[in-house]
Amino acid sequence: MATFACRVQFLDDTDPFNSTNFPEPTRPPHFTFREDIPLINQIAGVHRLLKAPHKVLGVLLLWS
Repeated sequence: MATFACRVQFLDDTDPFNSTNFPEPTRPPHFTFREDIPLINQIAGVHRLLKAPHKVLGVLLLWS
């Protein structure tokens, strides 16, 4: 079972001029993705970890 560990975070872009409603975490938490599980099945776990206020309708993943 191969894994990929990284830090994850969300960007609250519902109102770009107001950052007080749902401030993003200052230090992104770690999440470990598993290669044997489809990515779409792991997104809910990332959402729970982040306690993101948005619904998971569309997800954009950025690697850097």
